[in-house]
Amino acid sequence: MKAESHHDTHSEASANVLPAVLHSVDILSMRPSPSFWIISVARALAVIVLLIGVFVLAAGYLDGAYKNALSALSGMGPGAGAGFLFAGLGLYLQCLESGRLQRIGVPICAVLLLLVGGGALLQTSGMIAFSPSDPQVLDIHPACAFAFMLAALILALRDWRLRTDLYPAEYFACFIIGMNLIALLGHAYRLDAMMQLLQQHTVPLPSTLTFIFLGIGCLMSRPTHHLMATVVRNAPGGQMLRRSLPQMLALLFLVNWLVDWGARQGYYDYRAVSPLLILINCALILLIFWRTAARVDQEYGARIHNAAALAETTALLIAVSDNTRDPIFVKDNQGRLIFANPATLKQFDKTWDKAIYRNSRDLYPDSAEADQIDVEDTRIMRTKVSETLEQTLHLHTGVVTYQTTKAPWLDKHGKVLGVVGISTDITDRKLAEDSLRERESQLEKTVIERTTLLRELTNHLETVREEEKQSIARELHDNMGASLTALSMHLETVYKIFPPEEKWADRKNRIQTLLNTLVLTTRRIQTELRPNMLDLFGLKAAIVEQLDELSQRSGLICKASMPDEEVTVGHQMEIAIYRMLQEILNNVTKHAQASKVDVILDVDEDRLALTVRDDGVGISEERRSNTATYGLRGLRERATFFGGDVDVRSGPGKGTTIAIEIPLAPPTGL
Repeated sequence: MKAESHHDTHSEASANVLPAVLHSVDILSMRPSPSFWIISVARALAVIVLLIGVFVLAAGYLDGAYKNALSALSGMGPGAGAGFLFAGLGLYLQCLESGRLQRIGVPICAVLLLLVGGGALLQTSGMIAFSPSDPQVLDIHPACAFAFMLAALILALRDWRLRTDLYPAEYFACFIIGMNLIALLGHAYRLDAMMQLLQQHTVPLPSTLTFIFLGIGCLMSRPTHHLMATVVRNAPGGQMLRRSLPQMLALLFLVNWLVDWGARQGYYDYRAVSPLLILINCALILLIFWRTAARVDQEYGARIHNAAALAETTALLIAVSDNTRDPIFVKDNQGRLIFANPATLKQFDKTWDKAIYRNSRDLYPDSAEADQIDVEDTRIMRTKVSETLEQTLHLHTGVVTYQTTKAPWLDKHGKVLGVVGISTDITDRKLAEDSLRERESQLEKTVIERTTLLRELTNHLETVREEEKQSIARELHDNMGASLTALSMHLETVYKIFPPEEKWADRKNRIQTLLNTLVLTTRRIQTELRPNMLDLFGLKAAIVEQLDELSQRSGLICKASMPDEEVTVGHQMEIAIYRMLQEILNNVTKHAQASKVDVILDVDEDRLALTVRDDGVGISEERRSNTATYGLRGLRERATFFGGDVDVRSGPGKGTTIAIEIPLAPPTGL
């Protein structure tokens, strides 16, 4: 019953939480927010206002006909130009990202604008005069001066809001736009009262348009504030305002102006203007709203279709997450759990209500493990890189090992919202791996023991073989050598009784040659079996003797490089080095087709190195890697017995270099 309660409660929670987790973007409108483009337009309007101010100021500093022509074109004086310059600059800085330049520059522009507008109003009222030589230095229409003061307030209060989430700066901008629209309509319909705005002078048309640009730019510079947010967002209201309102205003203004123009041209009586305007305005409003309703209905149908597809996808995801045995979870950027499938809740032994919005220390019994999990989550959110981790946790069910894949949860702007993870229980596999590792350890221990026994056996066999060789060499020296010497002495007596004939002299030479060859062969066999030079004078003398014998026997040029000091290594290692050199030189004689052999013996504090280099045909890679041949395999086995290594470097036609390196300290187990 408890498990069913967990599942039912979580299924209801999954239906509410899963769509929000998996769809962090706006599912009703996949188009990007237009805020960037709106701010870009606001910057362009700021540049226009700034250029107009520069143009008016430049006209004020010209002389003669140029000054009169440009002043007549703009209808504004230097004061208005300075005001638009400060307003355009402040608006442009307001559109930049928050920084020191914006924090300092915008308030300065607001203060300068306030001085221009306030000074103009004071000069108009006659309370102050700035320059007797140019009494009209701030000759600005009072309505324009008031608009400059409102613009200063907009810059000063750009991000200040009331408790009702209303921004006064937006309403000041709307007031500037509305006031100048009245003047613009006055210019369009040639109505003095509207053009003068209840003053004695007409507001210049360029000034009116510039203030409208300024007000629109101030609104668009803050697209997230209350009024502009309604237009910017992708909700139906914002889309209807962006699509229908500009069309409706433009059409109404154009139609009303055309109706008034027709009456002024005398095409119909002025008494028909009102009925015509009512009829046309109603038709236009009906047409525009009908079209807007059709578009809203079309979008509503598409959203219903998308909502149905989303509901189907959500149901599928809920079914997958609820029926999988792997824990699936989502955490926010503060490490709190905001989604968990039943497997995760079973892992924590908690219901959904008790697990939601809990951090790791509230969910995991071991605080150290919880802190480690938080460290991993923080690293993944900081690096924005997915990771696969292995975690061993002490839970209420026992020690469990999970393989967890965690990924950063990002919104459509790349901002980190949290971590998404899925875990797989690999406890059984880890136990099997531990058992296999233990068996491997036991097998490795057994192999080491067997290797030690084999080394001892090999050492014993090598000792027995060397003793047998020594015994045979001693027999050859004591018995065979003595017999050959006695035979030579007896033959000397026999030679004296040979008749003094040529055939007996030739036979005597043959007998002596055969006897000398037999003696040399016996000595060579004796030396190969057990070199007396090695026992009597050491390794260096034995190597020199071996090279001399090879040079006499094969004609090779043999050179030896030996250390100056005496080589003092163990007798067993001396025999091994001698036998390895013997094997190498035999291979050179049989296969290398070389003309020169260099032997280098080097001994330092902890190693002995023997290098043999010839100029023969070389050894192919296939022969070097062939473990079936006894020569190289025997070298490696002898070197490995002492913990050493054999390196064979060769190439076709480049000769062969065999380097043997043996540590002087014997390996473990010898």
